[in-house]
Amino acid sequence: MTLAFSSCNEWLDVQPENNQVSDEYWANKEEVEAVLGAGYVRLRESMEQMLVWGELRGNGLSLGGGAVDANLFRISQWDIIPGNDYVKWDKFYQVINYANMVIKYGPTVVEKDPSFSENVMESYLSEAYFLRGLAYFYLVRNFRDVPLITEPYMDDQQSFEVMKAPANEVYQQIKSDLEGAVEYAKEVAPTVWETKGRSTKWAIYAALADVYLWTEEYDKCLDVCDEVINSGRLGLLEGMVNTTNNWYTIFSPGNSNEGIFELQFDYEKSQTNNLVSWFGTNSRYVVTDYVVTLFEESDEDIRGEGASYTAEDLKVWKYLGAEAGTGIPRTFSDQNWIIYRMADIYLMKAEALVMKGAGNYDEAAELINAVRERAQISEPVSAASTEIEMLQLLMEERAREFVGEGKRWFDLLRVGSRNGYQYKDYLITQVLLTAPASSAPIIRSKLLDENSHYLPIHFDELAANRLLVQNPYYDNLN
Repeated sequence: MTLAFSSCNEWLDVQPENNQVSDEYWANKEEVEAVLGAGYVRLRESMEQMLVWGELRGNGLSLGGGAVDANLFRISQWDIIPGNDYVKWDKFYQVINYANMVIKYGPTVVEKDPSFSENVMESYLSEAYFLRGLAYFYLVRNFRDVPLITEPYMDDQQSFEVMKAPANEVYQQIKSDLEGAVEYAKEVAPTVWETKGRSTKWAIYAALADVYLWTEEYDKCLDVCDEVINSGRLGLLEGMVNTTNNWYTIFSPGNSNEGIFELQFDYEKSQTNNLVSWFGTNSRYVVTDYVVTLFEESDEDIRGEGASYTAEDLKVWKYLGAEAGTGIPRTFSDQNWIIYRMADIYLMKAEALVMKGAGNYDEAAELINAVRERAQISEPVSAASTEIEMLQLLMEERAREFVGEGKRWFDLLRVGSRNGYQYKDYLITQVLLTAPASSAPIIRSKLLDENSHYLPIHFDELAANRLLVQNPYYDNLN
């Protein structure tokens, strides 16, 4: 399906005017696309929450020696209170609201605009369902029970107060949104940035694979991973091309053949981000000694020193460098933020296989080794004898592959909480690997309470929505 999209700078910068709530708005295709584009813009503006929520409670990143925000320090120390600025969820709900607008009003435009065909409208709805499902997926993993809103909030006359829905209901809505989005999703778009930066069938399948791991539906996870692997449109890059670290092209220039869904930035279109500031200028985030130790296991790994990080100061080089191993910095801070890429598909499939039993361990090891071979590691791993040992192999590989990509805490929580927290000790042990010795006993005592694994609802949200109830662990915190 070939669709006529706006140019990147116009589309990603556009914001719906306040009149999108009026009867005069929703009159043509361009207005529908403007609201859809605003959903992607809000998702792009949520990048720091994706990073902080997915990393600071894990063991892959720590706070550097630059000026440190007190709120970030408290998160890293598991001293999180409802007034912490980084627990605000408003941008994700703005993504959801824009998606809800498109879902409700997009179909009404078909009769008003002859150029807005049913197929194009359905493709826009597919993108809206993807955005809504992805936003709720971030929320449910971080807050557990959250308000489930599927109607647009259009004006101040509507009731804003909504109770939290149980996490299982939120997951059901996420799966419904993503599964329903597949039929009319595009496989490829006219431009590279659209193929990588807007929802495609492969982005939807990647998100579904992730969701199915959390809901412990492993056969479904395998099915959607195979859809991506067998698509013929994506694949793992060769490890080295001549003397060039081809793996590094995933990040610079980005939009590689491995990329599935990347939030787009481009300096020439006045689209920049703060990654160079966070990881370079201010040294806000650096890799942990644990990450360095993982890479020391093989001096062949092209993802380690000079690629994922710099040895002298532990900066995350994948966001700072123009090339790997050269010390040449990026000219501008316009790196894409990658949410899903092919290595994720291989390793999510491996995880699903592990969880289906020992008879699948060899195949899971083959998938892990495919990622390792792409990283130029000649020595393969062998299948372990127990489930937790296989999961440890897998989690270590994910820790190497996805340094600083907003995944580490989610990986630890997913594995630790599976089967009714069967592997809680593993979760606690992993978090404590990088905890200061002086605070490790306190952090351990907190982690023993499963409610502490989720963030508090911010005071502002509680004040705006009187039907909200604070998450249990934070009831008595100020």
